[in-house]
Amino acid sequence: MKRIILGLMSLSTFLTSILFAQPSFANDPFSYESLNFPNRYIRHRNFNGYLEPTNSALDRKDATFKEDSGLADSNCTSFQSLNFPGRYLRHQNLRIVLSLNDGSNLFKKDATFCLRDGLYGQTGISFESYNFRGHFIRHKNFELWIDPSDGSDLFRKDATFYRSTPLWR
Repeated sequence: MKRIILGLMSLSTFLTSILFAQPSFANDPFSYESLNFPNRYIRHRNFNGYLEPTNSALDRKDATFKEDSGLADSNCTSFQSLNFPGRYLRHQNLRIVLSLNDGSNLFKKDATFCLRDGLYGQTGISFESYNFRGHFIRHKNFELWIDPSDGSDLFRKDATFYRSTPLWR
């Protein structure tokens, strides 16, 4: 009788973990759409980060990233290009660029972003810089930068994105 009860408890625990588990996004490819400019996605072009529409196959490839465990902190995320493996989005002089991982500590920190609830009304996702706390990826004139939040609605919208299905596999 004791074994049956323990077995039922284990089955119950197992089923609960399946039904209520949060999805894991690690290593899955995703694209990221702007909150305030629908149909514009985070992408790289000429090794710089932009927010642009994806009209061609190349655009869709450039707008698809793999969410890797953060290079500087496994509780955060690093965004590896799907079409340029080994290259990650990072900030350099506050500009978001696509760079080859050189293995340095500075690169690891610059290429690590912590996922936060969207800054605009708790919808979507915002990406806080690991080594410049309080600085978030945002678009300015459709270029991607990290900037400190000024608390304005415009900043909060510019720094909020939606995770979408990958535009390219």
